[in-house]
Amino acid sequence: MLVIFICIVLLILLVSWAKVNPFLAFLLVSIAAGLMLGIPVTKVTASVQKGIGDILGGLVIIICLGAMLGKLVAASGAAQQIAGVLVKLFGEKYIQLALVGAGFIIGIPLFYGIGFVLMVPLIFSVVYKYKLPAVFIGLPMIASLSVTHGFLPPHPSPSALVVLFHANMATTFLYGLSIAIPAIILAGPVFASFLKRIPSEPLATFRAEEMPADKLPGAFNSFFTALLPVLLLMLTAFFPYLGVKNENALKVMAFLGDPSIVMLIAL
Repeated sequence: MLVIFICIVLLILLVSWAKVNPFLAFLLVSIAAGLMLGIPVTKVTASVQKGIGDILGGLVIIICLGAMLGKLVAASGAAQQIAGVLVKLFGEKYIQLALVGAGFIIGIPLFYGIGFVLMVPLIFSVVYKYKLPAVFIGLPMIASLSVTHGFLPPHPSPSALVVLFHANMATTFLYGLSIAIPAIILAGPVFASFLKRIPSEPLATFRAEEMPADKLPGAFNSFFTALLPVLLLMLTAFFPYLGVKNENALKVMAFLGDPSIVMLIAL
């Protein structure tokens, strides 16, 4: 435990204080941890390579397909359609909740970095339109993106933990969802209410032009496409509790519930 603690502290210092590239820092700390834990010098690099290979083997398909799906959601205007519908439903008074919902829905198929870049123009457009503080409006949506990326499969971090602990992906999603909702509320609207007076003037660079309404995909198509990975994961999670005994049906559902297949179907 002491060795692991020292390595974690070393990793934090390398990345935050020494400004070492994160991948290089992880690699150096991994080798140091292996040596300190008693792995023979001749086998340390092989152990690191096996660890990287095992993790990437389960994630590379998800990462690539997720990036493709995120690009499609962004380029097609589906994300803009989703946000627009939510704002109309909630109204100006509860616009924070609309942005929380938009961030949550868009954050499920999109990686955080993609979702952040995608949603910043939307946040600033709302800020200009309703004359509201940027932090007050933006933080709830960013909280949604962050929580979905950190807590919910098929994002890389929770997916990697599922692989490492041999857990069930769909069950992990349901547990993650139960924690994600209160976390978003506290880190988003509640926390943002204390930051209303922080001055923040968006740069003109981020004033992106929205797509015209006649060029956007339909609302149902936008929502269904973005939520399809979630719908498939939930379906496979509940299927075993429906009392189905057919072995072939169970095998098919297990195949469809694999995160790589889920992302491929959604794409």
